[in-house]
Amino acid sequence: MQTIVDHDIATSPIVVKGLEICVGKDVFELLSDQDFQSGWDALYEACPWGTVFQSRGFVGAWYRTYRERYLPVLALTRGPGGRLTGLLALAQAGAQPAAGAPLLGAGHFEAEYQCWLADGQAQGEVFITAALEQLGRRFARSPVLFRFLPPGAPLDWARTDPGWRSRCVLQAARRPLMEMDDPGLPKLFRKSEFMNKLNRLRRLGEVRLERVTDAGAFSAVLGELAVQYDFRQGALYNKNRFRENPRKAIFLQELFEQGIVHATVLKVNGEIIAAIAAIISKDWVHLGGINIHSPMYANYYSPGFVHFIMLGQLLSKEDVACFDLTPGGDSYKERMATTHDYVYELVVSNKLSFFFKKQIKNKIHNRLIRAGLRPMSVELAIRKKIYLLKKKTGALLSSGLSLLFSKIPEPKTKFYNIPVAGLAQIDTNVSLNISYNKLEDLLNYEDSGSLRTRWEFLSEAMRRFESGERCYTWGAGGRLLACAWQGAARAGGPVPEGAPVLRGLYCHRTGRSGLANFLAAVARKVIQASKGKQPAVICSDKAIGKVLKQLGTVL
Repeated sequence: MQTIVDHDIATSPIVVKGLEICVGKDVFELLSDQDFQSGWDALYEACPWGTVFQSRGFVGAWYRTYRERYLPVLALTRGPGGRLTGLLALAQAGAQPAAGAPLLGAGHFEAEYQCWLADGQAQGEVFITAALEQLGRRFARSPVLFRFLPPGAPLDWARTDPGWRSRCVLQAARRPLMEMDDPGLPKLFRKSEFMNKLNRLRRLGEVRLERVTDAGAFSAVLGELAVQYDFRQGALYNKNRFRENPRKAIFLQELFEQGIVHATVLKVNGEIIAAIAAIISKDWVHLGGINIHSPMYANYYSPGFVHFIMLGQLLSKEDVACFDLTPGGDSYKERMATTHDYVYELVVSNKLSFFFKKQIKNKIHNRLIRAGLRPMSVELAIRKKIYLLKKKTGALLSSGLSLLFSKIPEPKTKFYNIPVAGLAQIDTNVSLNISYNKLEDLLNYEDSGSLRTRWEFLSEAMRRFESGERCYTWGAGGRLLACAWQGAARAGGPVPEGAPVLRGLYCHRTGRSGLANFLAAVARKVIQASKGKQPAVICSDKAIGKVLKQLGTVL
């Protein structure tokens, strides 16, 4: 442990003695000390702006779970008798200190709010300025990043002190809240939109909102929720939080066992169609952890919206003051908010280039908001275009095509009719692992050597689900070998309107030898489900078309 006595704070006249900075194993030694544990807990309870993301339970679990990926850093001060008076929990990516690498709020993306703890506003300013000054000396040229600072966190020093103003970038973010004592809340719970969607679900069968309170029950559903979460995140943002980070599930399970997670699932006839694993902070519940809904029900039933309102009803009966819907500018959150406040992103840096980049980004952010645009959506659209350009350019180069931007002719779409006679020619003894609407199989899509990226594939899959189509998949060895989407024929085509149609066919190169068996098996399932109606197939892929000719005729 390193103890620093500060006698020379260039940007503040306040002198703080005994400020300690602990790194790596010293942090874990402190966390095992019972007096320190008690001191942290007491400081958390006393700090008026602290959130659960600064609690010892949350930070300690995150440090332990990710100790191989993040280097823990603590800055702290003690008062008379060794009592903790200030605490800042940070981390640096990697196992060893790295000059210039950012210092992140403990929890990183898992923590919605990141700040420091102190036992009052005055001590809060004294502590944070001293801590940042010493961290700047210990971690040369490393910016300090706070994802969102909650309301009440002392920030006058960053706004008014000339020395700190030149190093700080503050960005406000509007936060939607559902306050449980708001007089308009009962009206929200009776909203016609909600009642209409709920009644639609009830026509399907039994609708139940269940609070998950048992650790074993949470563990049992966590795998299914993780797959749904990764599917939606993959389709929207090209992110697979659980797949890319298996420790996320371990972390959430530990938080649940500590009583920090408030988990609910919405079921129809026993099937989970929506779920939220929120984080409990004193008498607040923060949206985070997991927030999913089934794409199969999304368009007509809006299970996510129904779940939010039913969860709000549940929280209003529990000892909860506020349901924090969290910042982000999402329109669905605005439909449920009863009020708003503001939180702040804060960046502290001595690097002029970093400082000016953040300033420019903030100005663009503010202009987009004034123009009525959601900054996150604009940023995502740009990121997706860049991603697709890189991926498709690489795929074209690997295919040996030199004219990257030349017009490639669209493949001709053909309609195939699969008669029962054609199916009889296929060996029915071949056993394939064919599943129905299995999201995990779709997540195993590989885009190597293909012009259709994984992001595009999952986005298209989500759109198909939401439009009412259903999917048959063949998976083996953690790989999607083939898939086919079933829908109904549209009016005006060569197939009678409403007849079963298979489209969106895909086959991995290692599944080509079994493609005929897959298509035949799917066709049999469709015929059985549609009470004898023969499916038509829409296909533009030449290789798949050759196999289809073995089964039927071209319309």
